[in-house]
Amino acid sequence: MPVFIIFNIYLFYGLVFFSIGCAVVFRNFRSSQLKVAPTLWALAAFGFTHAFHEWSELYLIIFSDHIAEHYQLLTLWLCLAKLLFSYLALLVFAWQILSITTRRVALVGHSLLLAIIASYLWLLIPDLHDLAVNQTGFIEASQYTRVLIGFGSASLAGIGMAIYGNSLRQEKHNYGLYFVISGAGLLIYGVLSGLVPTDFHHSVPVLRTLAGALILVALFKALKVFDLEKEQATEAKLTRAIEADKYKAIGQLAMGVAHEINNPLASSTLALDLWERKNADCCETDNNYLHRARLGIERASAISKELLSYARPASGKKSFVAISDVLNSAVQLLSHRTKHHKIEIDCGNHIVMYAEKIKLEELFINLICNAIDASDENSSVIITAMQEQTKVIVQIEDFGCGMSEAELNKATELFYSTKPVGKGTGLGLAICEHITSLHNGKMHIVSRENFGTCVELTFYREHYS
Repeated sequence: MPVFIIFNIYLFYGLVFFSIGCAVVFRNFRSSQLKVAPTLWALAAFGFTHAFHEWSELYLIIFSDHIAEHYQLLTLWLCLAKLLFSYLALLVFAWQILSITTRRVALVGHSLLLAIIASYLWLLIPDLHDLAVNQTGFIEASQYTRVLIGFGSASLAGIGMAIYGNSLRQEKHNYGLYFVISGAGLLIYGVLSGLVPTDFHHSVPVLRTLAGALILVALFKALKVFDLEKEQATEAKLTRAIEADKYKAIGQLAMGVAHEINNPLASSTLALDLWERKNADCCETDNNYLHRARLGIERASAISKELLSYARPASGKKSFVAISDVLNSAVQLLSHRTKHHKIEIDCGNHIVMYAEKIKLEELFINLICNAIDASDENSSVIITAMQEQTKVIVQIEDFGCGMSEAELNKATELFYSTKPVGKGTGLGLAICEHITSLHNGKMHIVSRENFGTCVELTFYREHYS
């Protein structure tokens, strides 16, 4: 075959695999939730190292006559080492992609990969010295590398990718098809590269290039999902920003409304007090009416106060506070409610946060109140705090009625409450989430109906040490 044709075949052959590496490297996987994302670095490593191997092969084909005779065997071994490294990268990818399939497939696949490595070492290492000193030994080692490592790793990587893609298709993700096609391309390439010798026919390098191109095109299509995922994440951030502005406006409106409501409520309460003084001997029916009116006013007042608390901006006056002091203060303020419950606090004095003490106290009071409301008398509420290198974690756990999955999904929504009518405003957990976010934290709730609830607050340490 003319040198010009050989040059172009191997040039495109290497370029295809170099492009596979680039297709992976130039994708942003950091925020991806797909299981395949952490495995793709190994596929990129295979693409780059395999490309350099094929270009090394091209160099040997064109300039073999210019290499000194005593360096020719060494050059061949160096080229084989590049091939081995590229196949080892593919073997790592096969291991990782099989790990995200079903447990049975992963077990079988990992066992086969270990068997392949063991067989390769068993065949190669005992005769390594004899293999290294003659041309026949190099050919034998090359066959072991291509058949065992090349075909084995490419086949298992292809099968793993196809199974993963099929699982995506079952979940109604259209891009799963492209992962399946990429897997099929790897399987075809494994056969052509591992089992079919290069000198079997002059079309073998062309067929390998076409198989590589199939992997590249399908992989490029499959990896578009990461761009889509990034767009969706950007849209979600924009939606959250819009919602934040909306809630800010609602908060300002609520603050104004709450202030306006408080004045007539105070006036109504004063009027009721005056009426009761003038009519101290009124009948039982009138007393019932007065009691109901007073309950309504008190409930409206409680809602307006919680609205004010929710809408009130943070003062920004933060300082280093000991979590144990804040927890003890919160429990002490709730002493009238904790008489019939066991409040257990496990918090070291060394745990500190950079926070607004009043807001933090309000947060713990709300959560402890919720735990008490959900629990029977004489039951325990366990409060645990721990400090790690980058965060402070506080858990408040009760063993009360808990919440169903549907209730848990709505728990932090404004005005949603699982408490009986007249006992809850539906603002407590929304306020807690708001205060947690003000302190660079996240709130996570785990609850099971009739088993209790655990609220975990994680505060990430940015401004304190």
